[in-house]
Amino acid sequence: MRIGNMAKNPNPQGKGVVPLLAAWEENAPATIAAKSPQRIVVDYFTSLLVLSAEFHFKPVVGNIYYLYWRKRDNDQSPLILSLIEPERASSCQFGHYVGSSQLQNDMTWSIALSPALAETPEVLAELQQFHHRFINNHNNDKSLEENLPVFVESLPFYRRLAATAMSSSLMRSIASSQRQHQSARQWLLDSDASALQLIEMKA
Repeated sequence: MRIGNMAKNPNPQGKGVVPLLAAWEENAPATIAAKSPQRIVVDYFTSLLVLSAEFHFKPVVGNIYYLYWRKRDNDQSPLILSLIEPERASSCQFGHYVGSSQLQNDMTWSIALSPALAETPEVLAELQQFHHRFINNHNNDKSLEENLPVFVESLPFYRRLAATAMSSSLMRSIASSQRQHQSARQWLLDSDASALQLIEMKA
C-alpha cells in the first residue's frame, strides 16, 4: 500500500500550470491551529493512509467519504476512496468497508473505522502493516518536513494536490510548535507513535 508509483508522464491528466495554480488556491489550508506533537503525527499518519487510496475526484472540505479495501493482484493500492456509502456499495465492486473519512479545514484527513473490521482480519493485518511501514520509514534523522510528500509527481492530479495541501498544513503546524528541523525519529518518540491506536478519530 503506497502513496504512488513512478510514472513516465508527470502530468498524465493533462492539467496545465494555470489550472494547477487555481486548484491550489482553492485547496490551500486555512488558518492552522497549534497542535501537540502527537496530534501532528496522528494527522500525518491518517492523511497518508487516505492518500494511499485510489480516487479520481476533487475532495471537498467537510464532506464524508468512504474507504474500501479490495485485494488486488497488480501493483494498485488495495484501498479505494469513494463517494458511495456502504449501504449502496456492492461488495463485489468495492470490497470490504474500512470506514468513513473526512477532509478537515486544515487539509488533513480524519478516519473513523468501521466496527465490522473486527470480522476482517486480512484487512486489519494490511492496516497494521501500513502502520509498521510508517514507523519504519520515519525512523530516521531527516526532519519531519523532509519526509512530507510535498510533491509526488507520479500521483494522479487530485491526490497529488491533496498531498501537497496536507504537507503545507503540517509544515505550518510544525512551525507553530517551534519544532522545525527536529528529526522524524524524535517526533515518533515524542508522540509515542508506536503505542498509538492504529487510527485515532478526531473530536
